[in-house]
Amino acid sequence: MSRQQPDLMIDGVRLPLAAAGVVSQSYEDFGGFGVLRLGLGAAVHQQAWRRVRTTLSASGWVPAGLDALDWSQTHVLGCVAPRSIQAAGRVITLPAARRTDAAPYGFAVDAVGLLRPVAVTVAGNVATLGADAGAVSYQVLYYPLLTVRAPQGPRVEYDAAGAAASCEIVFEEV
Repeated sequence: MSRQQPDLMIDGVRLPLAAAGVVSQSYEDFGGFGVLRLGLGAAVHQQAWRRVRTTLSASGWVPAGLDALDWSQTHVLGCVAPRSIQAAGRVITLPAARRTDAAPYGFAVDAVGLLRPVAVTVAGNVATLGADAGAVSYQVLYYPLLTVRAPQGPRVEYDAAGAAASCEIVFEEV
């Protein structure tokens, strides 16, 4: 069972391998949420909204070619770092906002936490993972397709001595 790592995409344009030879991506939630404490210390979770912030770092031997993007506008980001959902059953609902050019893939998780690859079929937003006799749960991984803003734009660096270009961009889901 082989799978191919998708290329980083912004607004449907692939970053060339020379520009994005090494890419890393992180995710974090941000928003109007928090834990408040009552008079005797009991925790109460309150949430008005929640979104995803993702930071992309890329380096290669030519700049990424992002200078023409209007950073005051929204962009569609084809992520390179998978997100995952684990469930007790083999049928798992996926987010609608995911890349269609990079198929979800999955694992059966056994009682000691070992992962075994299993086949995944997707119909609409529902992934069905192949049965595994020793599984206690199943995990499906997918690549998000996020509508984002990056009002600061990229932070770009170029090392002339090492002939290496790099950039870092912080995107926030709209």
